[in-house]
Amino acid sequence: MSAILFLQTLTDGILVGGVYATIAIGLSLAFGVMRIINWAHGEFLMVAMYIAFMFVLNTGMDPYLTILLTGPILFVVGYLIQKFLFNKMLEKDKSREPLMVLLFTSGLGIFLSNMATVIFGSNLMASPTKYTSQTIKSGALIISIPRLISFVIAMALSVILYIFIQRSEFGRALRATAQNRSVAQLMGINHKAVYCLAFAIGLALVGVSGSLLVPNSSVSPTTGGMYGTKCFMIVVLGGKGSIPGAMLGGLLVGLIEKFGSILWTDAYAQLLVFVLFIIMLLFKPAGLLGREAG
Repeated sequence: MSAILFLQTLTDGILVGGVYATIAIGLSLAFGVMRIINWAHGEFLMVAMYIAFMFVLNTGMDPYLTILLTGPILFVVGYLIQKFLFNKMLEKDKSREPLMVLLFTSGLGIFLSNMATVIFGSNLMASPTKYTSQTIKSGALIISIPRLISFVIAMALSVILYIFIQRSEFGRALRATAQNRSVAQLMGINHKAVYCLAFAIGLALVGVSGSLLVPNSSVSPTTGGMYGTKCFMIVVLGGKGSIPGAMLGGLLVGLIEKFGSILWTDAYAQLLVFVLFIIMLLFKPAGLLGREAG
């Protein structure tokens, strides 16, 4: 591999991985704080992408401005789902990783996918924007402008969320609830309110990510399944509940995909990600930046 090809692949992998990381952070929060696996996570991303595409196609709205719609819409949806469904399920299922929520989100994902098929059909939806195909050239290196913009926005939001969780009162309540819910309740923390905000913030990031993907990607009812599986692997690689871990895992998956597709094929690249996922489960199940349960 030549030096310029290596640099090009490295750049592409980082830009793609940054958006992967932002998508995965929401799943990581739910997994780390509430011990629930949201198998509909990818389908919520698919819904956000359809919302963004509809506004771009029907109103000519700038795809990045649709963040102002998809983020708040998914925030409200997440808050309501957690408040009126998941919290009630968690009350009934006291196990560490509630099976009831797992089964519900699995069914919800199937429902959302089929609903999208009924409304939009099974064909891919894509919309060229003013950003599509725009590039920056630096010598032989070519950088996609929409991917660069998406990466910058994704990383900025991830860093802001990390600082917010580390320094705010809500963040302290969130971390206390994640460590020990019973002790957090004794300290006067309303764990149900914490759960609602945590899940809402996670889905808001998914909504934003849906808008960030519009200038670069197409969407179909099956898009959610692909991203959902990828996000779960990223969370396991980085460590559940860890925002830096999700960021690192996303970048790692993006780099593996890009280098794997250049050196071999896309299929082998996905296989490499899965192999790394299995190795991590076997030898470091807490993830790269996760903490071992003790």
